Amino acid sequence: MSLLEEFAESEEHPLLTMREACKILRIGRTLGYQLAHEYLNSGGTSGLPVIRFSKECYRVPRWALMELVTTGRVVRLCDAEAPVEGASVAR
Repeated sequence: MSLLEEFAESEEHPLLTMREACKILRIGRTLGYQLAHEYLNSGGTSGLPVIRFSKECYRVPRWALMELVTTGRVVRLCDAEAPVEGASVAR
C-alpha cells in the first residue's frame, strides 16, 4: 500500500501536526512552515492549508491536505463547507 493510499484510508485524528503533514508531502518541516505562513499571509489562496492555534501550534486538516495532494488545489478553509466522509469539496 502506498503512503497516499494509507493516508486516504486512515481513521486517525482529523488534524495533522506539521511533522505528519510534511511527511505525507515528502518535504522538510522548514518548507512546511514557509508554506503555512504563505497560506496565512495570502488569505488562504496559496500555500499549505493550516489552522493556527497559537504562535507555535499549527494543524493541517486531513481532508484539506488530501484535497491538495489529489487535485493540487488549495482549499480556503474559511469558505469550505464541512466535508462529507469519503467526498471532496466541490466548487
